[in-house]
Amino acid sequence: MGYSSYLRPRFETISEEGIEGIIDLANLRSQDAKKIEADPELFFSLTYPTSDILKVIEQINVRFSTKKNSSGLFLFEGLKGSGKSHLLLFIYNLFSHTAIAQNWLKRNNLNCVIPEDIVVIINKFTDIPYKYVWDLIYKKFGKKAPDKITHLSLPEFKEAIGDHKLILILDELEQGIKVIADPAIQAQNIAFLQMISEFSNRSKQITLFASLYGDREEPGSTLKRVKPFMVKFDNTKDQCKVILHRLFENYLEFNNKSPSPVIDSFVNIWQRHVSLDANELKSRFHETYPFSPSLIDIILKKIPARGGFQNVRGALSFLGNLVRLTHSTNDIITPADASLEDKANIIMLRDLDVGGDLINRAIENMEELRPKVPIANRFASAVLLYSLTGFESEKGSSRNTLLTDILSPMTDINAFDQAIMNFQKYASYFHTDGDRFSFDIEEQPEARVEYRSLDYKYAAKDFIIDLVKSEIFRETSGTVVFDSPDQTKQLLNGFDKNRLRYVIAGRRLTQEERHNIYYGMDVRNLILVLEPKDAEFQLLSDRDTLKWATRVIAAKKLAEGTRSASKKSDFERIARADQSFIIERIKRAGLVFVHWIKYGENARDDQIELEPLPKEFTKDKALESLNQDYFPLLTIKEHLESRLDHIKEKLVKDIDAEYRATLGFPVPTHVRAVSAAIRELCRESTIGIQHSRGNYCRRNPDLSETELFNAKIVSPFSEQQPPSPTAPPQICPRCGQKTCACEEPIPQPIRCQRCGQETCTCPKKEIVSLKIPPRTSIGSLREETAFRLQQYQAAEIITVIYKLFYQKTNIGDLSTLPGSIRGNLSGQGDVTAEIAITKTGRFSKSQIEQQIESLPSIPGADYSLDIALEVNKKGG
Repeated sequence: MGYSSYLRPRFETISEEGIEGIIDLANLRSQDAKKIEADPELFFSLTYPTSDILKVIEQINVRFSTKKNSSGLFLFEGLKGSGKSHLLLFIYNLFSHTAIAQNWLKRNNLNCVIPEDIVVIINKFTDIPYKYVWDLIYKKFGKKAPDKITHLSLPEFKEAIGDHKLILILDELEQGIKVIADPAIQAQNIAFLQMISEFSNRSKQITLFASLYGDREEPGSTLKRVKPFMVKFDNTKDQCKVILHRLFENYLEFNNKSPSPVIDSFVNIWQRHVSLDANELKSRFHETYPFSPSLIDIILKKIPARGGFQNVRGALSFLGNLVRLTHSTNDIITPADASLEDKANIIMLRDLDVGGDLINRAIENMEELRPKVPIANRFASAVLLYSLTGFESEKGSSRNTLLTDILSPMTDINAFDQAIMNFQKYASYFHTDGDRFSFDIEEQPEARVEYRSLDYKYAAKDFIIDLVKSEIFRETSGTVVFDSPDQTKQLLNGFDKNRLRYVIAGRRLTQEERHNIYYGMDVRNLILVLEPKDAEFQLLSDRDTLKWATRVIAAKKLAEGTRSASKKSDFERIARADQSFIIERIKRAGLVFVHWIKYGENARDDQIELEPLPKEFTKDKALESLNQDYFPLLTIKEHLESRLDHIKEKLVKDIDAEYRATLGFPVPTHVRAVSAAIRELCRESTIGIQHSRGNYCRRNPDLSETELFNAKIVSPFSEQQPPSPTAPPQICPRCGQKTCACEEPIPQPIRCQRCGQETCTCPKKEIVSLKIPPRTSIGSLREETAFRLQQYQAAEIITVIYKLFYQKTNIGDLSTLPGSIRGNLSGQGDVTAEIAITKTGRFSKSQIEQQIESLPSIPGADYSLDIALEVNKKGG
């Protein structure tokens, strides 16, 4: 039914203009009939008989209906909006419109004797200031005040008022005194006020009512010594009743027990999930209905404690607006109804958030999460209200408090828990401290990244693919991450076929998929398919990996878009951490390569072995393992030996091409793998080599790689070496004879030039050879060389040979190549180039690294080197 079936909102409460919460005594003279101050009938209908009003009426009745001593000075002390002006206006109407006032008193079962011969003087000093307070009295009686050096004397005052009974009502009295610039005149006015206050305690001829902000400033500090009747507006229950009466036209007749079924229903729902004192809560709810006790506590206790809302005045406006928003839909009104979607609410809340930053942040989070969280507005509105009104020690709200504000017959516990979970995860300005939730202007980078990551779920797979190639496998130019056989083959055909091409499968492939990758491909033995060692791993559908990827993308975008150094650092830290999670997850899955034993006519006839590779997962480590563990020089050499009849009478380049193309053959992992094995076979006299430059057997052919490729493999043969010519006898330079006739000189002891001893004690040296297999870049060659030289810290490098080999066929335009290779040639062509650079001397490890960095940079070339090191002989 809604609370409007019990309490009927006043027309002005639900109007677009809203409720007028300010009482301004200046409007007593207004001609506007809508002004409350100018209409005593309307004023009394909106006035609730609070305990403060009842006490004032009682004192007035005692003063004018009995002979008892009573105070003639009434001081109304309170902050702005606490009700001071309302009570002064009540006094004015009580004495000025006695008939209307008596009707109101009768309706509320009250009694107050009001003398008939009363003169009422009222003044608001901020609107009509006076240099001397007594001037307004003389003005009322049409007299001229005497010019005096000091304040008006008591006899002069009595003469001015004559036999009249005077009611003096002074609003904004402090301001009236403060604006007087002359301290002497200020003192005269204060002395006059003290005089008439003391006179009012002795005589009922004058009664003084004045409003003050406090008693620490004049004239409050002076008047308080006169023993006035004080009203301080500190009764919270009264404030609640005033508000309810002001908002609802039937509040005085309303039986607060009538909505018990509604209250019981809500409390029973809350009680299922929260431990609470149901009877106490229901009792309070009956007093505050339709507002929840938690909302009234915020508005009447927490907000005034922070100096906001101007007490009852601001509370009336705020709660009146909530009634306007909810009167046709709600059963009750809670903090969750302080909607962040309502402009009027936001304007009033800015009184608590001067900069508006916290409100703006909460609205931003609420709007972001509205598609995911059906109750986002109610949840965010409640949390913000607690965040704005709480002090640091109890900022925000507990889960149980929020639950009683949000849970209803229309909102179940699952929706509530989902809201908390999503705000914690995605709302960047939503903070959790133990069991308390709040909004804060400090952004939580984790939540910000989490929310932004929702925008990048379709980019996650591409990011993972790039990450695998660039950061994990560290090879982009010849690597494809498998998606489908057709996609993979298309990309492989775009790579250089003379080099190894890598297919990284993010999952275990079927034998059909493996077969189809190689079907119809050129140079297919140089295609390596790598699969996860973990048979259950799914790279592009693993939920954790995809989630981390979206977060990395989001964090990097946010880091790029912020000007704050601290935020940039936070976002970059998140990106690094989540990217490391992805890398660790992929590396943990391991790596195997598909080792072909036989490629059949169809997938059923294929024979393969899945061979493990190192955990490091990089291309260089994988290649090193292939070189050393699976396809070393010895393996290729033995395979060639097993096919001697097939390789004889063929050119080396044809055999090399055969090994590059035939699945099931050892994989030539670098460009000289086959030619190096053939050189070994020639040196061992297993085969012979024929070339236009000469025939070779039992030794390494003295041919360049290009020349060797064009040489023919033949059966071994005996290669005769010509005898060395005998040198003619030489004439002795001392005796001049061909046969030296000189006497033998006395031998001198020979000392070692290094240690100076006749018997050398220097450590014995030996020469160690170190070969670095081909690498595809200068940087990779430098890293591998530095790593291999670490075990020879005390050695001296005496010779180093740098070798560059470049081969590319079917070049569309030679002008795309470096000029150092092609000269000025252009157009179509094939290129094979070899460069060997030899350096001799004594070099350190760092010097070798510098030399490598200085090698000519030729994209697509293979770089290798041979090093001769002089080391101390063991046991020497």
